[in-house]
Amino acid sequence: MGRSRRLVLATLCVEAVAMASIVAYGYLSLVAVAVLYWIDLLFLSFRAMAQRLLARKTTSKTVFQALLPLRLLKHKRGAVRVTDKLPPFYPRNVPESIGVVLLIVVSSISTAYVLAVQVPSDFWRNPFTPFLLVGGVAAAAAKSWLILKEHIASGVHETEPGDAVVPGKRLLVLTLYAGILYLVSEGTVGALSQNGVGATRNGMMFWASVLVLLRLGYGVRASRIRFVDGETDEEGNCEDGAGTNDGLLSRVKSRLLGQRDVVIPSPPSVPDRRPFETAEPKRSSVIAAGFVNAIAAGGVVDKRFSTEGVEFRVGVLFVLALSALALLNGSVVFFSLVIGVLSILTLTLSAVSVVHMKLGVGGVEYRFYDSELVAYDRRLQEPQWSVPYDRMRDVSVERGLFGSPLWLDAGTVSFERTDSPPENELKNHEPRSSIPFVPEPERVVELIRSRRRR
Repeated sequence: MGRSRRLVLATLCVEAVAMASIVAYGYLSLVAVAVLYWIDLLFLSFRAMAQRLLARKTTSKTVFQALLPLRLLKHKRGAVRVTDKLPPFYPRNVPESIGVVLLIVVSSISTAYVLAVQVPSDFWRNPFTPFLLVGGVAAAAAKSWLILKEHIASGVHETEPGDAVVPGKRLLVLTLYAGILYLVSEGTVGALSQNGVGATRNGMMFWASVLVLLRLGYGVRASRIRFVDGETDEEGNCEDGAGTNDGLLSRVKSRLLGQRDVVIPSPPSVPDRRPFETAEPKRSSVIAAGFVNAIAAGGVVDKRFSTEGVEFRVGVLFVLALSALALLNGSVVFFSLVIGVLSILTLTLSAVSVVHMKLGVGGVEYRFYDSELVAYDRRLQEPQWSVPYDRMRDVSVERGLFGSPLWLDAGTVSFERTDSPPENELKNHEPRSSIPFVPEPERVVELIRSRRRR
């Protein structure tokens, strides 16, 4: 198998900056290389998120739901094209990308703290540091772009789910990188105090050179390995192959996520003629539903609650109770800190939940045809589901609480389906048994019942 020129060039981008840093930094060369590789890992995480969003297939894995369940996007049909240089991305893959976002946030905060507090001040006074940071960002961005283009050219995004090629081990390293950078900084300072500048410079430059050469050799070797059937990631790591199935990481991953069932949501049937009537969710009710969904850890639209989310919120209440007791004992600063953190967390979760609800149901138009009902997403210009009237039973109106969050002038039409779509075999199958937050729910019920009697 021939080498991929893209992957070879991608490897050279970052390693060339690393070699120049060794010469420029001397006894701080290992610190400089560690900072550069953290930048590289950050862009790797962005690339991993892009690979997930571009995947045409999705999986039945349970999404991490401790903070905010984004379940309404799980089986969203349709795609959005951002640029002609990339395939369209699929909103239904957004829930699977949340974990990568959390890794980026955790690593950025923790590593930034180590950079500000622990890294020797001589590193920041070095005139080469601006070049290292700017050049490192440019090199890492170019590397990730080249590898993403190779990923797209291979066509794996059409045949495999996004998590089949995600470099899980390196994402784990990204999460723990603050500790690695701390050890490198402490080791450099300790060696400098014991051995002096000359000996420390020679030792650090030697080990930094060994690290760069090892990465360079690994990248060139991995350039012979292509993206085939989801067995390797972009640099040749066998994430899901037989070589790692017996490893501790794979066993933990299997226990947490369960067996992966790959699925492409089946296209619903849509009549060619125009609907005789339509209904749309009320905008204010959709926004209110987003706030309620964030506070209640789910339950809105599909009546599914996140167990992890409920446990997390109980823990938050416990911390709030402790802070109240601390306030009674005079700890005003601690109480203010807890209230500030919880306020920011609540506002953030609420804002994300409102966006999630608007993407999930806010743009859906319910179209009534002679023989069936079709939910059509106007933003994605794609039908989401359809159901014949004769397959609907127990049609009813729900007002108040989750049927109409905050008791606004709207209601939800609920019904049971007598058919069984293919997605119902999945653990997290698509909710298709309600028409949420419409301003005239009684009119919708009347339309459905009148068509069922025909």
